[in-house]
Amino acid sequence: MKRVLRVDQLTVRIVVGMLLLVVAPLTVSLYILSHQHTNHTIETRRQAAESQGRLLEATLRHQMLNKDRELLTTLLEELGSQPEVQNAMILDHSGEIRFSSQAEMVGESILRDSPTCLTCHSKKPEERDRWVVLHGETGEVLRTVLPIQNRLECHACHDPKQRLNGIFILDTSLADVYAQLRRDRTWIMGGTTALALILLTGVGLVIRRLVLVRLGRLGRTARSITSGDLTRRADVDGSDVIAFLANDINDMASSVERLITEVREQEAQLLSVMNSLDDGLVVLDREFRVVAANRSFCRRFGSHPEVLRGHRCSEVIRDEWPSGASDPEVPAAKCLSTGEVQRAVLEISSGNEDPVAVTEVYTSPVFDENGSVVQVVEIWRDITERVREEERLAEIERLASLGVLASGFSHEVNTPLASMLTSAESVLSQIDNPSPQGSVETLLPTIRESADIIRRQVMRCRKITDQFLRFSRGIPPSIEPLDLRDVVTSVVSLVNPTAQEARATIQIQGESSVPAVKANTEVVQHVILNLLVNAVQSLDDQGGTITVRFLINGDVRIQVTDTGCGIALEARKHLFEPFRSRKPQGTGLGLFLSRSFMRRFGGDVRLVESHAEGGSCFEIIFPQAVVEGS
Repeated sequence: MKRVLRVDQLTVRIVVGMLLLVVAPLTVSLYILSHQHTNHTIETRRQAAESQGRLLEATLRHQMLNKDRELLTTLLEELGSQPEVQNAMILDHSGEIRFSSQAEMVGESILRDSPTCLTCHSKKPEERDRWVVLHGETGEVLRTVLPIQNRLECHACHDPKQRLNGIFILDTSLADVYAQLRRDRTWIMGGTTALALILLTGVGLVIRRLVLVRLGRLGRTARSITSGDLTRRADVDGSDVIAFLANDINDMASSVERLITEVREQEAQLLSVMNSLDDGLVVLDREFRVVAANRSFCRRFGSHPEVLRGHRCSEVIRDEWPSGASDPEVPAAKCLSTGEVQRAVLEISSGNEDPVAVTEVYTSPVFDENGSVVQVVEIWRDITERVREEERLAEIERLASLGVLASGFSHEVNTPLASMLTSAESVLSQIDNPSPQGSVETLLPTIRESADIIRRQVMRCRKITDQFLRFSRGIPPSIEPLDLRDVVTSVVSLVNPTAQEARATIQIQGESSVPAVKANTEVVQHVILNLLVNAVQSLDDQGGTITVRFLINGDVRIQVTDTGCGIALEARKHLFEPFRSRKPQGTGLGLFLSRSFMRRFGGDVRLVESHAEGGSCFEIIFPQAVVEGS
């Protein structure tokens, strides 16, 4: 397989940085050197031209004194014959060329306002230079301007008032200078480039050897550790920064290995604790997917933790979820949205003659550092035996409540029995001792009236005994729509005789039309009966008032308020715990069983308020009103 050469960004940045650090200073140095070399060469050429001008000035002075014109002409011609000299000439005051290396220019005039002359004459005399670089058709020309002073010995022929006798001009071509400079620059650039390449190559090899190769090894080690090979360690060679980095990576890997080992041990310990629970435990994420589950939960649904992980909760428990019940993800969804513990009770039938199994599901939230719910934990607990035991305890509590009502029951039955006895004795006396004036026609209406009284009283006794029989029977597990007002009215009629003996008055207040709710009729009767009996027993010998009030606000509530002795603050903490009773002959199961039964179908029983000086208010809550007849 052909290996692809890859260049990482660090290498590119190092190369670019080296280029900037090496090439930029060399380029600047080359430019400065070239500039200095050019100025030095021109200055040398200018000094040579000035020396030649001084020589010619001395010759001209000698020629003027000796009246020898040929010597000056010869010198100018020889000077003009040099390759770099383009022209050498002497001008008088009017700008006329008197002597020149080019004979054809003798006699021509150069005006002061010409472009070449303005280069110097545009400045003040004290600011003018003795040389200037002109741009001509053949290239740049160095023009040296040398004034010829009017000295004392010249006054014989020249006006003493004149400061200058003339001007010597020497035009020297700079073409050969620039050509030489270009050659020098080429050599310098070539040498600089070669030096830069040598430096770059050397520094690159050093960086690759000392930095990049070692960083590459560190990178491979880090990737191996990241992929799970926690035993991999980096080579520590030397005592530089990279060696310290390698040592830090090794220390970090050792720390990570140690932490992961601890986490795995804690995970194994946590899993062991989860698996030791008899209750089923499952952890769900925000998408209701299984994150973890213990053996009890998996055994319940005939699977394994590895198989369940990642599946939605509804997919896992759909077969176990009772038909007609709400979505299995609803408790978890409520927990996620509210951040509060949710509770649900499921009654699962096996379809055969086995009793119904009852499961209690608690859903608790798991919060992150921001206080948001990220997961929920569900605990599935089989409470079938507990429910059966609560039902047996409910029978005991029901019989105890009926025992409390026995006195009122006997009074309620004795009254119609006395009426029946009086009517029966009246009939017998009329039969045994008929009136002499009486006849069958006059006797029958009286007997019929007595028989009707007996029949009505028998029906009254039958109704009373039916109520007691209904309350004494077991609680079937059915949940159906029921009319709360009818249930409350029947229970109040059952408790009224006992309440009258205690000089208590029971009132029904609140909404005239109460929506139907889904509940168990016998459970609701038991709960209302328990609260009414407790209210009657809380009254003193002076009696009092018991008020049953209906409240409707989304859900349906029944409040039972009395004017009794109230509940002490310390006793309220244990009010709904079993086997705790303030009454000498109480079982301590009434409120505990009432709350347990109501919570099976989403309801509740709670203490609203109680005053130590007297009076308490209990509330029965039904989760949601339903349309009557639905």
